[in-house]
Amino acid sequence: MSAPTIAPTSTLRDALPVAGSQGTVVRNQLLRLLPESELDTVLGQAQDVAVRSKEVLFRRGEAIRHVYFPENCVISLVTELENGDAVEAMTIGSDGFAGIAVFHGVNASRLKGVGQITGQAWRLRSEDFQELAVSCENFGRLLHRYSQLIFETVSQSAACNRLHVIEQRCARWLLMSQDRVGRDEFNLTQEFLAEMLGVRRPGVTVAMGALEKAGLIGHSRGMIAVVDRPGLEKAACECYRTVKSRQAELIS
Repeated sequence: MSAPTIAPTSTLRDALPVAGSQGTVVRNQLLRLLPESELDTVLGQAQDVAVRSKEVLFRRGEAIRHVYFPENCVISLVTELENGDAVEAMTIGSDGFAGIAVFHGVNASRLKGVGQITGQAWRLRSEDFQELAVSCENFGRLLHRYSQLIFETVSQSAACNRLHVIEQRCARWLLMSQDRVGRDEFNLTQEFLAEMLGVRRPGVTVAMGALEKAGLIGHSRGMIAVVDRPGLEKAACECYRTVKSRQAELIS
């Protein structure tokens, strides 16, 4: 059987949800691409759960009991250092799943999984997920392709963090978050954004202020709104376009 074909889209916000044979609506990009029979099989063992901002889904070095397929929430994979500092290694939304260590047969990770933006997700027990990855052929192939995308995205982020200014990185991060939650407004504090970007809060405050002054975003009371997406794309570094382009190549 040939590998599954995935129609490229400009952003995940443009992707229409699909429904399984039981009428269950699905927005997660990987699940949307499954044949109806496999989608029904996966959803038959999944739970629709709420993921809250700052909720710890799995801890560093501890067994990962569940794998999450976000619908309109965002999950961060965070690297923690011995001195207590932390920086985001990867952000996952409706474009993928959290718990890749389980897919590779590892029951724990050196990364912490934490809710970043509040929303819903499909949750599978790790044991069920591993069985489905083997028994559902298209599901397994999609997971392999997504694994490669994660590796390349993390590599791109390493270069981005080293070479690009905070304002560009903020713009990139906000665009990725908007894509993943599928809406223009979402909950986010500058303090949390600074932690995810691995920078000091004053730097984020200045960068966000510049983006707001340019009319690209608005923010108040822990909420961020993307006002001018084309302008925000111009303000972002090349890494946003690079990752989106590679996503279309791998998941297509």
